[in-house]
Amino acid sequence: SDTHMPAGFAQLSTRTFAHCARRDVRRSRPSCGASDIPPSVHFPEEDRMARNALFDEQRKHRLDWMHWLHDKPKHARWARDWQESHQRELSRLETVSFGKDCFVASSVHIFAEPTRDISIGDGCHIGAEVFMHGPILLGDGVAINARSHLDGGSAGIVIGAQTRVAPGVQLFAFNHGIDAAAFVKDQPVVSDGIVIGEDAWIGANVCVTDGVRIGDHAVVGMGAVVTRDVPDWAVAAGNPARVIGDRRTWKPGRRDVDDAISAG
Repeated sequence: SDTHMPAGFAQLSTRTFAHCARRDVRRSRPSCGASDIPPSVHFPEEDRMARNALFDEQRKHRLDWMHWLHDKPKHARWARDWQESHQRELSRLETVSFGKDCFVASSVHIFAEPTRDISIGDGCHIGAEVFMHGPILLGDGVAINARSHLDGGSAGIVIGAQTRVAPGVQLFAFNHGIDAAAFVKDQPVVSDGIVIGEDAWIGANVCVTDGVRIGDHAVVGMGAVVTRDVPDWAVAAGNPARVIGDRRTWKPGRRDVDDAISAG
C-alpha cells in the first residue's frame, strides 16, 4: 500500500508508473544501419576479414547443431570445401570412411582403428559432440543427433538406412560382468552387438543395451531403456521398454501414450 512506500518516492498509481516507465525508457536500437553509411566510408580490410571470419565460424556452429540445414542447397554449397577437408582429415587420422554428401560436425569425437572400423553411408549426418567408437556401420541417410554416444564394443553397431537417432541417445554394444567375487573393473567384458533396422526412430535420451535388435520402421519413445528386441513396425516406450503399439495402426492424439513416445 501507499503507507509502505519508501521515502522519496512519488505517490504514483501502478498504471501511472508503468506509463511513465514506458515513456522515459530509451528504446535500444542500432545507432545506424548499413543504408546510413555514406558510400565514401570504407572499413579497414583487416576489420572486414575479421568480421567475415567470425560470420563463417558462426555458420559452421549453426550447422554443427542443426545439421538438417545441410540438406538445403544454399548451405551445402558454402559448406562443401569445409566438409570435404574435415572428412578427409578424419579419414587420415582414423579408420573411418564417408560416403557422398555427408555432413559431420566439427566437434564430433570419432575413434576407429583396424578391426574397429567406422563406415558411414551416403548422405549421413553426424551432429555436434557425438561420440563414436567402432566398429560401426551406418546405412545411407542415417542421422545421429547431438551428444549421442555410440560404442561398438567388439561386435559392433549396425544402423539401417534412413534411421533417425535423436539427441542424447546411448548405444552400448558391450557389457561388464557383475560377479560378487571380483571388483567391477576386473570383470570380463562381453559384446554381442546392436542392430537397428531401416527407417527406425530412436527417441531422445534412449539407452539401448548390448545384444538388442530393433526392427525396421520401429519407433522407440523418449527416455526408454531398451533391454530386449523390438519387432518391425513396433512402437516401444518405458523403462524397461515394452511394445505399446504398432506404427501401421497408430492413431495420433492418444494422450495416454503420446507423451511416452515423443522422440525429440
